[in-house]
Amino acid sequence: MEFATELSENPLWIADTGVFIAAGRQENSKFTALARFAKRHDATFVIPHRVYDELSGAPDRSTPSELPIDTAIDAGWVRIADPLDYTNPAVATVMDNVRGYIARASNRNEDTIEKADTALAGVAAQLLETGEAGYIYLVTTDIDAGKGAVNAVGNAGYNGQIEVVDGFELLDAITS
Repeated sequence: MEFATELSENPLWIADTGVFIAAGRQENSKFTALARFAKRHDATFVIPHRVYDELSGAPDRSTPSELPIDTAIDAGWVRIADPLDYTNPAVATVMDNVRGYIARASNRNEDTIEKADTALAGVAAQLLETGEAGYIYLVTTDIDAGKGAVNAVGNAGYNGQIEVVDGFELLDAITS
């Protein structure tokens, strides 16, 4: 898998729900490969609270300690982002702009856009705004959300500091 830029030193990785759903349970080769990828690149995938909420809705037959996302958090290769600061104009604007971008790209009403999709961009803006990140790889299975995030974060003054990584392509590349 090639990235638009060389892997920068200590970039932050933000991942969406679809990546973890596609990776499957702990026994799945894609889940194991994602864990190895994170370790090899000394990367921690940051997920918004909304993504964690989506992933932690365990089926009746599971217990919370069996959830793949909790296993990844316990192992240290995933962490939940700090709560979004909606009073930060950059965060709020980026989230609004992503919602509009996704709605236009997918011909949907803005009110139907998943809040987790806008939260990905909000976390990216917040991490860049606070200086915690200088570069972000946004790993997503939703191309419209990814393109919208790059556009909105770039327009907020962080052009060239965020790159979309197709989650399906990443999983295929690291398991082949």
